[in-house]
Formats: sequence, structure tokens, C-alpha cells
Amino acid sequence: MSFDTCRIGGIEAKCRLVRSATFEGMGNYGLPTENLAEMYENLADGGAGLIITGMMATNKMEPRQHCQIRIDDDECIAPLSQVVDRVHQHGGKIVAQLVVMGSAILMPETPEGETRIIFSPSGVTEKVGKWTQESQALTVDQIHELTDAVAKAAARAKKAGFDGVQFHGAHGYLASKFLSPHFNTRTDAYGGSLENRARFLLECIAAMRQAVGADYPIWVKLNCADFMKDGSLTFEESKQVMAWLADQGVNAIEVSGGNTSSLPRKGPIRAIRRTKEPMYFKAYAAEAAALLKGKTDVGVVGGFRTIADIEEALESTDLAFISMSRPFLRQPDLPNRWKSGDTEPALCISCSRCFGAENVDCIFNKKEKEKEKQDA
Repeated sequence: MSFDTCRIGGIEAKCRLVRSATFEGMGNYGLPTENLAEMYENLADGGAGLIITGMMATNKMEPRQHCQIRIDDDECIAPLSQVVDRVHQHGGKIVAQLVVMGSAILMPETPEGETRIIFSPSGVTEKVGKWTQESQALTVDQIHELTDAVAKAAARAKKAGFDGVQFHGAHGYLASKFLSPHFNTRTDAYGGSLENRARFLLECIAAMRQAVGADYPIWVKLNCADFMKDGSLTFEESKQVMAWLADQGVNAIEVSGGNTSSLPRKGPIRAIRRTKEPMYFKAYAAEAAALLKGKTDVGVVGGFRTIADIEEALESTDLAFISMSRPFLRQPDLPNRWKSGDTEPALCISCSRCFGAENVDCIFNKKEKEKEKQDA
């Protein structure tokens, strides 16, 4: 099943292996660089059924993440369309991931001469990495402004030729924070009950749908749970949110989990060898896929490293696709290798030393490139 041509989330794909959104750190004042285009060309050549971009900035109210790609202005459309064209020329499909960062931002960048704010649902102080993050509670007018910005960003993605969009509702970014009673202590229409806490996410999806039309694929990335000590989104709540998303016509949901405040080794990015917990969100996603069968496609990211495990997951559950992030940094041609009969596990050792502020790449690839330079 892994390498069957298929339709996932409203998009024709050459296989069910999806490159999950991975921050690239390859933006130049928010615009794509040659490095970025080449990386996506390599992924398309490598056989990924579908590529989801790293998270793109959608608004000018908040700072951008350092070296983040943006889609917050019409001037972004032309350079992004060039990247999309190059992916399509190499036989790939590419989805734009849209995000409102909120207080999960790590290295904020504000353009010279501008004033921007770090915000959250309720201004709850939190730890992000080694830092204590302060933020401002959003007003209702600001929430509406952000929703409008997301819709406009989706329209720009469609104009640029992306095959679909994915809204980031996971990992402690703003929509995820709204869902969490720990971070969302509001007493208005955006806080309290699960229906209220999901309002921002659902309003963003509704606005995006209106902006792109009925047939354009909209995906959502969502936590199965936040895995925090207390007061966080639970799996039962997540399933209800997924059902609401399906009712709104979302084409696919990619299941992940955790945030920067999760319990030790329970965040979105885990060291498989230490936790001895491969495919850590699979059971949650499989249950969600059974619940939403016939309504929306459900896939999962997290800890898949062998084609045998991927094949088993696809055959024994209702999951429509399997996503990977770190393995594609080490081996952008991994799907082609597996398809050709080389069934060796992915070389990725889940050390997470790939992630950094700029030009994200596997540490082993970086070492190999340095050695090649020295030998030249």
C-alpha cells in the first residue's frame, strides 16, 4: 500500500509517504532562498508522495521566527510560485503549512522600523526552550484580525500554485494554545468549554475555506494530546475537535502531539532509543482514523523508521498516510530507496541535532559536506 498511487486529502499522490512540515531556516527576510528550492527539488526527486513546507508566517502583528518563510503579503506570491514550479517540474506535490506562532516563538525577528508583539490567548507566562516567555493576551478584535490574515495567506498559497494548505493547530502554536485550558483561561467566547477553546481554530478553517473555495485541499495538523502535567488538551477532547474539523470539510488531519511544556520525553520530537517508544502517536491516530472513516483522511507523524512498520500501519488501520520529518533530512531519497527494494531502516537516529536557527540539515550530512570541502 505504501507505494500505491493514491488520493490523500484531496491531492493525487504517487505514494502514501508524506514529508511532514520541517522548519528549514532558509528564509532571507522571509523570502525563499536557492537553498530552499533545491531542498524541495531533492525531496520531489526522492519520491515523497507529498511535501509539506515548514511553517510560514501569516501575519504582521507578531514577529517572524528567525529565517522563517513568510506568506503575509502579496509580494510573497511570485517567489513562492517559483519554488512550487520547481517542485512540480520534478514530479512532486507541495502543501503550504500556515501558522500563527503566538508565544511558542523561539527566536523572534521584527523588521526594522516596525513594532510587533508576542501574544497568546491569555498572557500565561511559559517556558520556551531555556527562556521564560512573556506574552500579551489577545483582544477579540486582534483574534479576528489574525483569522483574516490566515485566510488571506491561504488565498496567496493557492495563487502561488501550492497543491493545498495545512493549518498548524499543534505543538503549542497559537491555535494549539487556544485548545489548552492551561494556556487559555479566557472567560469570553474563546475560552472555557471545548467548543469555545476550539473557536479560533474552527473560525480560521472557515475563513480559509471561504477564501480558497470548496474544492481546494485544506489540511490541519493537530495534537492527539498535549501530554502536560495538568490542564492540557486530552485525547478525548482532540477526537471531538477532529470531528468538528471533519464536519467543516477539512480534507486531511495529520496527528501529532505535545508542546514545549509537555512532560519529559513527551513532546512532539522524541529520541526513540531513549523512550523505546517508536511510532509514538500511531495508536491515537489509528483510533481517530476509524472514528472519521469516510469523512476525512487521517495520517500520523512521529517515530516511523522502517518500511515494514509503515506498511503494517497502513494495512491494519484506516490511516491514509504516514508522515516523517527527521528521516527526510538525512535521506531525502528514502521513499525511492524503499520502493527499489532496499528495506534497510532509515539512517536517522532521532538525535535532533539537525534542528537549529538556520539551514536545517542532518548533522551527519553537514559533517560529510565539511569533509568534502576539506578534501577538495
